[in-house]
Amino acid sequence: MLINIVSSLKTVLSPPDDNPELLQAKFSAFSRQVPIMYALVVLNTLALAVTHYGRAPDWLTLYLPGVLDAICIWRTAMWWRSRHRTISFEQAIRWLRSTIALAGLLGAGFSAWSLSLFSYGDAYMQGQVAFFMGVTAIGCGFCLMHLRSAALLVMALVVVPFTAFLGSSGNVVLASIAINFAIVAIAVTFMLLTNYSEFEQRVNSGSALRAKQAELQAMSDTNLRNSNTDILTGLPNRRHFFAELERRMAVAAADPANKRLRVGIIDLDGFKPINDVHGHLMGDRLLIAVAKRLRARLDPAVFLARLGGDEFVLISDRVTDRQAAVAARKLLIDIFEAPFEIDDLTVRIGCSIGYAEFPKVAKSAEDLFERADYALFYAKQHDRGGIVGFSAVHEATIREASVIDQALMNADLERELWIAYQPIVEAKTFQTVTFEALARWKSPALGNVPPIRFIVAAERSGLIAQLTPMLLRKALEGAATWPEQVRISFNLSAIDLTSPLSILKIISVVENSGVKPSRIDFEITETAVMGNLALATESLNALKALGARISLDDFGTGYSSLSCIRELPLDKVKIDRSFITKIEDDPAACLILRTMIGLCTGLGYECIVEGVETHEQAQFLRTEGCRFMQGYFFAKPMRVDRVRDYIAASNCGALQLEEASGWTRSVVSSIGAPQR
Repeated sequence: MLINIVSSLKTVLSPPDDNPELLQAKFSAFSRQVPIMYALVVLNTLALAVTHYGRAPDWLTLYLPGVLDAICIWRTAMWWRSRHRTISFEQAIRWLRSTIALAGLLGAGFSAWSLSLFSYGDAYMQGQVAFFMGVTAIGCGFCLMHLRSAALLVMALVVVPFTAFLGSSGNVVLASIAINFAIVAIAVTFMLLTNYSEFEQRVNSGSALRAKQAELQAMSDTNLRNSNTDILTGLPNRRHFFAELERRMAVAAADPANKRLRVGIIDLDGFKPINDVHGHLMGDRLLIAVAKRLRARLDPAVFLARLGGDEFVLISDRVTDRQAAVAARKLLIDIFEAPFEIDDLTVRIGCSIGYAEFPKVAKSAEDLFERADYALFYAKQHDRGGIVGFSAVHEATIREASVIDQALMNADLERELWIAYQPIVEAKTFQTVTFEALARWKSPALGNVPPIRFIVAAERSGLIAQLTPMLLRKALEGAATWPEQVRISFNLSAIDLTSPLSILKIISVVENSGVKPSRIDFEITETAVMGNLALATESLNALKALGARISLDDFGTGYSSLSCIRELPLDKVKIDRSFITKIEDDPAACLILRTMIGLCTGLGYECIVEGVETHEQAQFLRTEGCRFMQGYFFAKPMRVDRVRDYIAASNCGALQLEEASGWTRSVVSSIGAPQR
């Protein structure tokens, strides 16, 4: 029991050492009030000592109060010097503990001293002693309110002896004063405890609020970091890249004479087959390895980020002359020379890079990025594995594309678009079995616009979704007048294949055309389907369910040809024209073409070779067992009103191969087919 009481008293009379922030708050508040408390004690002591001087002994009026006041002045000086100092938690503990101990000693000392003077004075002087005890106790209690232990100790050491002393005097007035003093002391103590609790709650609430704010700030910092970081590679992401590009461009613009920036976009060549064959997990690990190698080999001043997929981007202000540009080009190529080792798998990939320079080719971040992206597109199309910088030629191409975009948006498509037809012939007889429908556009403002230009523009603007049904309807209107055995072939774009709505429109056009779906071949390219193979396959299956047949165009030009013909629901394969052009003087070209024809035949696909322009090429294909051919040797694309005459001329009698060249030229000459 006694141990518990002592433990409780120790807890009450000790400053809190489990709450550093509360302790620091107490120390700060107490340090501002200590000088006031000691000044009150010293002045009251002097007043009481002066009034009793000559009545009481000198040790009670001079020496003892002098010692007590000296201690108070010394403590005041110490606290005054510490008011602007930053002290540690341990130092604050020591200061407050010494204050509590000294408060007990001084409280006991002043109580004993004042009660010792009580017997030396008259009633007025005794009243002054009582007043000194009460005012000093209450004043010190309020000054010590932020240090509860010291306040309670002082109140106890003053109130209890004083109440007991006056209460036992036998004087009714003094006993009454003692009772009143005790009641006031109890009330003051209650207020002190209440104020202390409120102070503690405010500090703790502030501490909790600051902790919450710190937590929210940490979360905000984490969210900001996550929103600007690519989760997979740890590199800055697309958002961070554009913010950094804006910042660096602003710095460069402030010093245009000495600052230039280059933005380069890196696209990995050969990544997709690895990702498809070995799975996305392996693809992710390869991207991580690429990011690490780039970061390790590039200059630390180069800002490197991942845009998404297999594209990375960098910003550099170090490429200031041709020599530096050559060195940077060599470094980027060398980075991908060594294979990547991932577990037991060794893979080789390359990269194509497009870059643009600020302020040479663009003045804004968006324009600079778009030009670098265009340079990358050009590299992928014409210099795969190379590094292409955006140039004036590219700028002219973009301007031309912009003009075409504008003209296409304002065109009367129904009136200006028309269909040309190019025959596909059977190799043995040279009889026409199919016509490929080719889109043509004669713009009032631009004249004849090549299909490669306006089809790409339509795909870029999204207008292709409107063009495809219209062109298909025009193509089928012409085919409806042909003999039943003559088929029609029509090209679909990537947007057509990945849009269920477009496929439904295409099916509707076929059903309303009067042309049997079994007479229609829909041509697709590898690039059109590989962007979203699953959705493209669903679309092709829907067209096959309608009764149409599917033909793969430009076979052999993409890196995924073999996987493409294996996974798609194909009926025919058209070998790209680039494989026939060199067979007359290149034995390797003959071998490659022979192999491709054999591959298609072995897989059960009808094989069509495009680009046949000479008698020798036609003879070679016929010898190799190619079933169908297409090219200028037979006919150039022609208008719909000349197709029936061409069919009649091409099918009149059995034709011999030796007569084909002259016969075909005479047919084409008589029909007067327009140029492609």
